[in-house]
Amino acid sequence: MRMARWIGLALAAIAVLVLGAAAYVWFSGGSGEPSTEVTAPPITSAATSATTTAPSTTAATSVPVETTAAPDTTEATEPLPDQGASAVLYRIDKAESSVSFEIDEILNGNPFRVVGVTTEVAGEVLIDFDSPAASQLGTIVINVRTLATDSGFRDRAIRGPILGSSRDENEFATFEPTDVEGFPDSVTVGDEVPLRITGTFSLSGESRPVTFDTAVTVVSTDRVEVSGTAMVLRSDFGLTIPDVPSVSDVADEILLVIDLVAVAARA
Repeated sequence: MRMARWIGLALAAIAVLVLGAAAYVWFSGGSGEPSTEVTAPPITSAATSATTTAPSTTAATSVPVETTAAPDTTEATEPLPDQGASAVLYRIDKAESSVSFEIDEILNGNPFRVVGVTTEVAGEVLIDFDSPAASQLGTIVINVRTLATDSGFRDRAIRGPILGSSRDENEFATFEPTDVEGFPDSVTVGDEVPLRITGTFSLSGESRPVTFDTAVTVVSTDRVEVSGTAMVLRSDFGLTIPDVPSVSDVADEILLVIDLVAVAARA
């Protein structure tokens, strides 16, 4: 009888701990509602009226990048109309854009890939069609508080103990480009340009260099599409997974995926 009582007490204590951990995850995760509209530091607007754009020296308003030119191997499909300038400023349209992550785990004894997505992303890019090396990429800002997976409880865990994005200081992640490899000598409408973009990725108070392999498609003078991926390590950003009985063997590698649409900014 005494042994059965001790077993019962132990099971009750475990149940209390599990329920307590679940309650912490649930309440620390918050609602997932953004505190404000996602915005990004602008690239100097005067650049859109200049034939050649010099890199800005003001870090708060633009992020100039070093570029590595590559021969243009794509045949032109449509000439750029004469706009009086070769540089065009584009802004990310979040209605058509998304940023997501993918990570593998064992869920209830079976392999499972977790996918989290948000459309709360902002940023600018200035493309100089005549001299791509003079182009500028602005800081990309992502509201990671709004990341959503297939599970509301998992979403709260991400916002609470994993990313801490329910707290205002961790609500946004940023990617600040520092180098671009693969720019062709010139760009025309219809071109798809593979670019390797390196920058500083900041998440949950930690910053690390990250490189995206991307494909940039100039659909028209009014629309540019960007798709790309990068691999980061969860351990590099100090992200720990809370103990959950149904989850084990969460991978360290996280795949970041971007699918962005940027439209020409009009004065």
